[in-house]
Amino acid sequence: MPDTILQKILDNYLNINSAIITLVTIGLITIITIVAYSLEQKISHSSPLWKRISVHTIEGLVLGSSMIMLQNIFHILNSGSINHGWLYANAQLTILLYCMYLIRNKITLLINILMPFLYYHAANISRLDNRNLPLFVISYISLILIVIFIYRRTDFLESNEWQYLLLQVLFGLAWWILLWVDHSFPYVEIFSMLLVFLIYMSIIRFCARKLQDTMLNYDDLQVQVNYDELTGVRNRANLDKTSEEIYETYYSESAVPLTIAMFDIDHFKQFNDQYGHSTGDEVLKHVAHTMEREMFLTDTKGQLFRFGGEEFIIIFRGKRPADCVSIVTDLRDTLVNTPLILNGQRLDVTISFGISKLVESDDSFSDLFNRVDKYLYESKNAGRNRLTVEGITYDFNDIK
Repeated sequence: MPDTILQKILDNYLNINSAIITLVTIGLITIITIVAYSLEQKISHSSPLWKRISVHTIEGLVLGSSMIMLQNIFHILNSGSINHGWLYANAQLTILLYCMYLIRNKITLLINILMPFLYYHAANISRLDNRNLPLFVISYISLILIVIFIYRRTDFLESNEWQYLLLQVLFGLAWWILLWVDHSFPYVEIFSMLLVFLIYMSIIRFCARKLQDTMLNYDDLQVQVNYDELTGVRNRANLDKTSEEIYETYYSESAVPLTIAMFDIDHFKQFNDQYGHSTGDEVLKHVAHTMEREMFLTDTKGQLFRFGGEEFIIIFRGKRPADCVSIVTDLRDTLVNTPLILNGQRLDVTISFGISKLVESDDSFSDLFNRVDKYLYESKNAGRNRLTVEGITYDFNDIK
């Protein structure tokens, strides 16, 4: 008997159709992973409710579309027949379970809970007359508990291989009992189908991990390319890219203001000369981290870039220079009131600012940048620790 079951498994799965379905399943998993990974980067727990719902709905539609696509491909391969439906079922179960780990939202949870009633033949109310109805109910309740447990404990399960495997077995067993109630295939085949499901999940998990590792490596590369290694804020390359995009956007939308603030650290050379370049690096990090933290806490909606050396740029979208004066004054005050303590030495740091907005006469972002740079040097030439806004210089202590 075992030899017969094994031979049947080999005959059913080691053929061209099973290979195609497996490759299609891997392809769909790849698409789902990329879409989910890209979308989840755009939201967080603090994102507006409508934005989170929109992203989760799109993820649910991608999952549903993948299931429909897999069904159509299976029917094409089998000329519209449902023969060898276990092959198609295992592929869909693999996608359903994988997405429970990947897409952690309530829409995916709901799809998993409702899927037994959307499955082939599952909507047939003749099930109510089936003598195995109690078994169906027990299996369905078990399936609900399993997917809810996975939904709540995903992070823990991913780090615990044995529980991860156990949940796969229970998930697959609950599903194949549900299908057995409807289709009445020999009960011993439940175990062969379950075995193939576990093999499917192993293949998919291996491929998914390789894909996720690739994405993480890509993220690391993006960080290296777009963020300053020393301070951790956006760098000159990222500024060049961003400046082109915002110029095109805000120049055509003249009703929406765009303001640029540029600042540098006063007497920075003295920190290097008196205390050494390692201290100069600490001053740069202190200024960048203080400014970025304060901008985040006060929700200024500004973007901080390290332009080079001790010079930084802040891009304020949708704000006029007058709006930015109070913002940069608060940033400067926070920095002044938070001296850097290094090796028992108190280092007081001040900064000088230049501020200007995009105007119609600016033929490029460079015109705006050059004007802001000019205003910055006007602040420094006036004695430093000052702010120049559209050509008018102020002492920070005089700004209320």
